[in-house]
Amino acid sequence: TIKSILKSKYPIAEVLIIDDGSTDKTAKIATKMSSLFSKVKTIKKQNGGKASALNLGINKAIGDIVITIDADTLFDKYTISHLVKNFSDPRVAAVSGNCKIGNKINQISLWQHIEYVTANQLEKRAFEELNCITVVPGSNSAWRKSVVMELGYYHNDTLAEDSELTLRILNAGYKIIYEDQAISYEECPETVRDFIKQRSRWSYGILQVAWKHKRNIIHSPNKTLKYFAVPSLLFSYLLLLTSPLIDIIFII
Repeated sequence: TIKSILKSKYPIAEVLIIDDGSTDKTAKIATKMSSLFSKVKTIKKQNGGKASALNLGINKAIGDIVITIDADTLFDKYTISHLVKNFSDPRVAAVSGNCKIGNKINQISLWQHIEYVTANQLEKRAFEELNCITVVPGSNSAWRKSVVMELGYYHNDTLAEDSELTLRILNAGYKIIYEDQAISYEECPETVRDFIKQRSRWSYGILQVAWKHKRNIIHSPNKTLKYFAVPSLLFSYLLLLTSPLIDIIFII
């Protein structure tokens, strides 16, 4: 992951690795990378969850634009350049990249690959046209630091911290862009058990966000967010929870 960032064609100011109390070899590898490359800096902290790790990184970052990436993700060498170019518009507060599956090794990962392509190339494009993108994924995203600070950083009271911050940005009247040329490759679950675990977490997180922001959504001046994006998002995740029941009824 670190090497893929360092190959970027964009003149990066720094690369911050936030070690959120890891118990494996992450800290050792990160420290070694920091000693080899002057731009790479490792920050160690007690385990506090993803939101707290992201907030610490944003606080320490010296740039006006902060790029986030997960530990299981690889960037194309032009990804950061494509993400950053959209901030020439002062109304843009966040940019969502084009996430792809990097481990297409079995039927489960292949189906997720198809799902990712559909979600990005159809849904994200439509939501961008309507200015109601509901999730800027933490694995491939860019944020205007001043806006994130203005709105109170990431919150840790839901399992979908990226979606929660995205909704606050939209309700504050800022613009969110989908950049299909900003390509990344990430690992997806390879077993049914891991897949169900991931999607249950996603679904519960989205429901938490919708409940937390129910009043803001109802009174939001962004009508496409209120009447199109949020209902679509809730339907897609509720469908994941109810589809096994529907299958059982069908079989009966």
